[in-house]
Amino acid sequence: MIQNRALQQPALLKKVSEIDRCLKKVAEGVEQFEDIWQKLHNAANANQKEKYEADLKKEIKKLQRLRDQIKTWVASNEIKDKRQLIENRKLIETQMERFKIVERETKTKAYSKEGLGLAQKVDPAQREKEEVGTWLTNTIDTLNMQVDQFESEVESLSVQTRKKKGDKEKQDRIEELKKFIEKHRHHILMLETILRMLDNDSVQVEAIKKIKDDVEYYLDSSQDPDFEENEFLYDDLDLEDIPSSEQELLMILSSLTQLLSLCLSDSQILTFPSFCSPHPHSDIFPSSTTAPSGPPSAPQPSLSEVSIPPSLGVCPLGPVPLSKDQLYQQAMEEAAWTHMPHPSDSERIRQYLMRNPCPTLPFHHQVPPPHSDTVEFYQRLSTETLFFIFYYLEGTKAQYLAAKALKKQSWRFHTKYMMWFQRHEEPKTITDEFEQGTYIYFDYEKWGQRKKEGFTFEYRYLEDRDLQ
Repeated sequence: MIQNRALQQPALLKKVSEIDRCLKKVAEGVEQFEDIWQKLHNAANANQKEKYEADLKKEIKKLQRLRDQIKTWVASNEIKDKRQLIENRKLIETQMERFKIVERETKTKAYSKEGLGLAQKVDPAQREKEEVGTWLTNTIDTLNMQVDQFESEVESLSVQTRKKKGDKEKQDRIEELKKFIEKHRHHILMLETILRMLDNDSVQVEAIKKIKDDVEYYLDSSQDPDFEENEFLYDDLDLEDIPSSEQELLMILSSLTQLLSLCLSDSQILTFPSFCSPHPHSDIFPSSTTAPSGPPSAPQPSLSEVSIPPSLGVCPLGPVPLSKDQLYQQAMEEAAWTHMPHPSDSERIRQYLMRNPCPTLPFHHQVPPPHSDTVEFYQRLSTETLFFIFYYLEGTKAQYLAAKALKKQSWRFHTKYMMWFQRHEEPKTITDEFEQGTYIYFDYEKWGQRKKEGFTFEYRYLEDRDLQ
């Protein structure tokens, strides 16, 4: 036991040192954020404001990364006194709220028509509903992120317990994390239901605001040892009668099936001869013992015609071949059946959290460059880089954006040779079917640009789709 404590002590000291460095960075980051905040509000022109807004965004991103690290330590059982960590986390969250205000002001400029008419156009009740909806969405996202963190820690601890069996402390932590995950998912389900009810105006905004403090208390303190959960949090909202998304989908499908069967039964009603009488003997079915009273003549009963679509399967006069429109409709119905929605399609997209993050050196990019998924970004790349993306990232959005950027540089793709061509000079011959002249092309096998004189570029091999 003494040896284990001796081994654990250096690790604990190292963690304490990491926490101290992190809290020091938080203090410096908050001070820098406050300084930029003051400069932003004292800026004299729009250019200065844009610059300070960009600096403010950079600083808040740094603080958010520090907050994520602090939240990991708060969730750990190795640290007993977590008050300082919680205070610093709340301090960062305060700066995040202040940054949201700046973002809102940026999106709705005071001198724009939208900004000038905003106070008159937006109804106070509607504004309050939107704010509550935003709060619900943010809370759900935060809970989902915490669930991802719990699952990541469970996976990490499970690997450690498999290597070293009989570690009761880690087993207890895994069980505790599983309980947290179960409770979080319950709250996520409840809040998503409330959000749907709010969108459908089936719950009052005031009723949601009454539970806001308890939900935020759960969000901030659910992992504290002395936390006491309010088991009757959602009772006043009558959520037990609201079905889950899977049940809703099944009910919708059941209703559609019943409606379809009703439509089929209605369309299958036949109109008989006006081959009819309720009596046992009629003119259509004469008695075999009764002789005809006059010369035989063809019976001409009065019939009501009815047109029954053969696709319904009701063909008393024999099968009729389907028309082109009916065949197309049948194909579309089969395609729709194979692509039926799955209950998980109604779930909200959850933010990706790396299971085993790999630490990188600080001078490398920690996040993708801003606007890296736009054509403007790709137009700033070199031509060789665009060719590399096009040939080595096949079937991705990056390939699509690289092709669009190359087309803007007057490169054209030859579908026969699978190479990009560019006019070196004005073609010597131009017809409706081809053009001939000197071209520069990119040889992906030798990886370089080549010159081709007297080349005939047939237009049928030109990939000339307009990439939207």
